[in-house]
Amino acid sequence: MHCQVMFRNYQRKTDMDEPPPVNFGDGEEDKCVKRKHKDPTFVQLEEKYLRFRIKMEWLMIHRILNHSVDQKNNIHYLIKWRELLYDQGHGAPLLLLTGTPLQNNLEELFHLLNFLTPERFNKLEVFLEEFADIAKEDQIKKLHDMLGPHMLRRLKAGIFKHMPSKTELIVRVELSPMQKKYYKFILTKNFVALNTKGGGNQVSLLNVVMDLEKCYNHPYLFPGAAIEAPKMPKGMYDGKALTKASGKLLFLQKMMRKLKEGGRRVLFSSQMTKMLDLLKDFLEHEGQEAIDRFNFPGAQQFAFLLSMRAGGLGINLATADTVIIYDSDWNPHNDIQAFSRAHRIGQNEKVMIYRFVTKSSVEEKITQVTKKKRMLTHLVVQPGLRSKIGSMSKQELDDILKERLRRRLQTEERKTNQRQIRRGQNSRRKTRWSKKKRRKKRQKRWTPVLLQRTRKMWRIKML
Repeated sequence: MHCQVMFRNYQRKTDMDEPPPVNFGDGEEDKCVKRKHKDPTFVQLEEKYLRFRIKMEWLMIHRILNHSVDQKNNIHYLIKWRELLYDQGHGAPLLLLTGTPLQNNLEELFHLLNFLTPERFNKLEVFLEEFADIAKEDQIKKLHDMLGPHMLRRLKAGIFKHMPSKTELIVRVELSPMQKKYYKFILTKNFVALNTKGGGNQVSLLNVVMDLEKCYNHPYLFPGAAIEAPKMPKGMYDGKALTKASGKLLFLQKMMRKLKEGGRRVLFSSQMTKMLDLLKDFLEHEGQEAIDRFNFPGAQQFAFLLSMRAGGLGINLATADTVIIYDSDWNPHNDIQAFSRAHRIGQNEKVMIYRFVTKSSVEEKITQVTKKKRMLTHLVVQPGLRSKIGSMSKQELDDILKERLRRRLQTEERKTNQRQIRRGQNSRRKTRWSKKKRRKKRQKRWTPVLLQRTRKMWRIKML
């Protein structure tokens, strides 16, 4: 390896028996390769190296070499390097740009700090032990002092002083009869796995949770239900059956009418693209260049469908003032990025956020977990907030499913008892009614007779 000035001078020399040295790495260096050697691929370039037997000191590389590079096809691994020098003094300063420095737990934050200053943050166990109880005020202050030299935040409120407010409401909806059937079937089918010692492996439990998420969103997300579902001639699902199958869509049907009458513009967010397809059929929304037409002044469309994963792609939907989070993500920052498509600079109206949560389902636990994760983020980047934070483990996932199974079975048992009580009350009413009828029949067999002497009413049995 040589310095850059010596390398450029060496490239200009023409009295060489061997070909001039070549740079590798970024786009300019790749252009240099094609310009000097006219080789379209690295394979031909490799043949030239082997043919001319290039020496090590004639080659300089500006590239990060790591194990993620394909070692078989990369030219750098085909050369037998004798020496490899790295000058850290000429290395570029490290800078991380992110809107979510902390998403789930403190371990993620440690890895970012370790990348920036590995000499200071080099032991994960020590870091986690030091901030084990993040609810203590002294630990919060210590963490803020530690992050101060490393974090530079830009807030919307600091840039746009007249930013409209946003309000988030949790809307709890009931499961439809079809969803109850599928929900109970999923839990009872996996009852053995949920009640084994240790709760089964984590992969199987995650599969159960994923099936439950599909169930409380819409049963048509299952292949069997989708095939049996009634469809229209054009291949779309029948609107009445589609709406009746989901408790969220039943509520959404009434809600959309009110939003339309109020002149609101709606942004839907879901972590499942197949659910967006069902919502598309529900809204009778045809494919189009939706972003441009949705933001166009005076546009006819008042609803827009957005995948949760597209929230971090910089899409601007500031013309929407209502966000409906159809299903919550385990990572709360995906939800935040989704409704931030509407609540951003350029928004002139107050933003309303409606988060649908199905009662007595695993979705309620997901909401609780995401609240803890959001509180952890506030603890790290903002002072004065306190909370006990824990990360999801196999045991916690097992407890979630068992708790939801217990609550669901208790609900079904309570409803069964209520039905039995109502049947008993109805039977007692019928018994009283039948006795009353028999009494009336007996009364008809008696005839009242007025005796003039005693002025009393007597009932005389007719023979």
